[in-house]
Amino acid sequence: MLVYHPALDVNHGMFRMLRLLEINPLHTLQWDTFRILDFYYLFPHLLKDASLPSKMTKIKNELAKLGSQYTRVPTPKVFIQQILGIHESVARSLIGKGFIDATSFEDKHLKRTPQSLPPDLMTAFAAASNDEQLVTMLAVEIAAIPLSGPRGLKQRTGLLEHRYDAA
Repeated sequence: MLVYHPALDVNHGMFRMLRLLEINPLHTLQWDTFRILDFYYLFPHLLKDASLPSKMTKIKNELAKLGSQYTRVPTPKVFIQQILGIHESVARSLIGKGFIDATSFEDKHLKRTPQSLPPDLMTAFAAASNDEQLVTMLAVEIAAIPLSGPRGLKQRTGLLEHRYDAA
């Protein structure tokens, strides 16, 4: 049986990566921050399990009601590790196309280059207005939470190992 899932689709991954980077005011994200944001982009209903700052509680609960338009996740912590290779393929593809800075990627950051996105992609972003609230929350508000340290994004979500991070 063949099953399609957008998390495993490199083209869909490029769309998600560029969408998150375009909305982020700095057009840059730490690598692990992106991985966490992308996970919640795919499965916004799981935001209810994250311990986000209290100012985000209302929107987090609204997004949790949406459910997932994709299949359920087996175990979030395992799944985010399983899609690491897809994330790397997506980033390297976008580096090859000139949309992501290669040097920044080697330093574990995703940074948009000044190269303009194709008009068709910008049209697709505009057409995806039904996820505007989610993408803005992810790429602006949640991305602003420090990744490591006490109450960092890794600890708040429990998706990536945080116990051995430098404080």
